[in-house]
Amino acid sequence: MKTIKLFANMLAAMAVALQLTACLGNEDPYRAGFVFSKPTSAVTGIYANTSTDSLVITCYGPWHITADMPDASWCTIDGMKGQGSAIYFLGVHFTPNTTDRSRLAQFTITDNDHPNEAHATWQYLQYATRGDGSWGTAALVKSITSSDNWKVNIEYDAKSRPIKLSVKGPDNYNEQFSMAYYESEERLTVSTSSSTMNGKMDNGYQTEQLLGTGDTIGYRSQYYSYGIQMPATNAFNYVSARTKRTQAYAYLLNGKSLTPDSLHTADSLIYYCQWKLVDKPKVVERYKLDYSQMDNRYQTVDVNQLLLGMSECEPLQLISMFRYCRSTSIVKQATAADGTIDVTTELNADRSVHRMVVKDNRRGTEVAYEFEY
Repeated sequence: MKTIKLFANMLAAMAVALQLTACLGNEDPYRAGFVFSKPTSAVTGIYANTSTDSLVITCYGPWHITADMPDASWCTIDGMKGQGSAIYFLGVHFTPNTTDRSRLAQFTITDNDHPNEAHATWQYLQYATRGDGSWGTAALVKSITSSDNWKVNIEYDAKSRPIKLSVKGPDNYNEQFSMAYYESEERLTVSTSSSTMNGKMDNGYQTEQLLGTGDTIGYRSQYYSYGIQMPATNAFNYVSARTKRTQAYAYLLNGKSLTPDSLHTADSLIYYCQWKLVDKPKVVERYKLDYSQMDNRYQTVDVNQLLLGMSECEPLQLISMFRYCRSTSIVKQATAADGTIDVTTELNADRSVHRMVVKDNRRGTEVAYEFEY
């Protein structure tokens, strides 16, 4: 299987190339205009918790920048004017988006001496959702406790990014994760007691794949029967190949949009689990998924990952470090060949999940999950 490349290119394909103006007059020769190294397109998409970006411009003449939208004070640039014959590296700063709707900031740079001939306009589109797919107002889940003796604890930084994850369960199960975000290097690191995995980080603080010694976690493509790669909007896999076991989740979307803020739910799920160091049977289960009217983006964790229980839950999916796995609605029923799993969910006043009960009618089990914020 090959790593999916569609996600990173999805938004880039929709962006309009940034048009710049540079002129040379015949009667009054001059050189004016700008060359943008960054941004590389007319519209740059950022997430609700993206805090910074950069503007890198070669300016031939003296220049100034104007903000074209009066209500875009959430986006600021470190320098708004300068001289010519120079390259400028300017910081761009964003405040968190807590409006539950996307918003736009537009700027125009103009050559002071030749304003009509040399100018360029670009935009920043800030989504209503964070990099993990939750709303910018979503509550931070600090702990999850289950009635079958599992406990999850999560710590976050100031940008609502998970930095520590602890999962404890029966039979002395204990796994710890720590996350580090190296923004200048565009690198994400996830460390466990046995492995350190790295991935190229986007401006939503996520990656398509984490690679480590013996461990690989990330998206994988699905293919049609004739060998052509499927679009990720139709179907994709999430695979956690680690030292102890391999878990794979195949999501069928049937053409749902995966752009930020879009509504999308997986029509079905195939779950695969194979232990490597323990004598346990291989698991392959198929489910048709039906959803409630409850929005799954009002809390930082993806509560749908608890459908099969904590023992079959891949922890990085639970904390939604791979945003495309998060359906935007909460599952109410999963139907397998041998019966159903029913989910009952209670919400807090802010629409985050307070309590979830998962009843597996096939096995006669019922597990309750309590969420603390």
